[in-house]
Amino acid sequence: MIDIHCHILWGVDDGASDLEESVQMARVAVEEGIKTIVATPHFTNDLMVKIDVVRRKVQELQATLDELGIPLTLRAGNEIRLESADFVYRYAEQGTFGYLDAERRYVLVEEPWGGYLPESPDIVRWFVSRGTTPIITHPERHPFFRENPALLTALLELGAWTQVSADSLLGKNGDDAQAFAVQLLNEDRVHTLASDAHNIRRKPNLGEGFRRIREHAGDGKADAILERMSRI
Repeated sequence: MIDIHCHILWGVDDGASDLEESVQMARVAVEEGIKTIVATPHFTNDLMVKIDVVRRKVQELQATLDELGIPLTLRAGNEIRLESADFVYRYAEQGTFGYLDAERRYVLVEEPWGGYLPESPDIVRWFVSRGTTPIITHPERHPFFRENPALLTALLELGAWTQVSADSLLGKNGDDAQAFAVQLLNEDRVHTLASDAHNIRRKPNLGEGFRRIREHAGDGKADAILERMSRI
């Protein structure tokens, strides 16, 4: 399995607190069946973890995991907050944040927690016009998407994908988030599943998430999600 959204790097955002916790998270990930993690620290106005920093920390952590014999491959990315269209365009042109793959075909984006960004459709169109699929993180956790699913539908129709969090399917993000996650799953609108792990308590539980998908929706839907993630 591939985890495309994980705050496993220590000392850069609100993820792992130190190197020891990063290693503990890696051990849990391997036990869950995860082979590759894209480290995706926040890229926001307040937590702007630039991709050159992410790459350096990934190299440091990868060297530690290799030394300890932990069979986990790390890659560098970011979770980009949609602060504004100008924010995204400016830092994309400067190459300040990271995509999920070297070819820049996929990028992880997050809506503001304070409310839906009206410029979101423009940003999705902009990425798609450049050959990039924006993947919207944990839409099931945002009240505005739950209350007005048409906002999310409009972005998907423009070419965006969703990334639902395993914790939501497991009920750890509340009943409302779980219900909307299941609704998206039933409607075939869960394009990817990720852990969004931040520490050893909010852990990389992707295996649990996929078991829940197989139980609820069958092997076909689970395998389709895995296939999309392998493309990334």
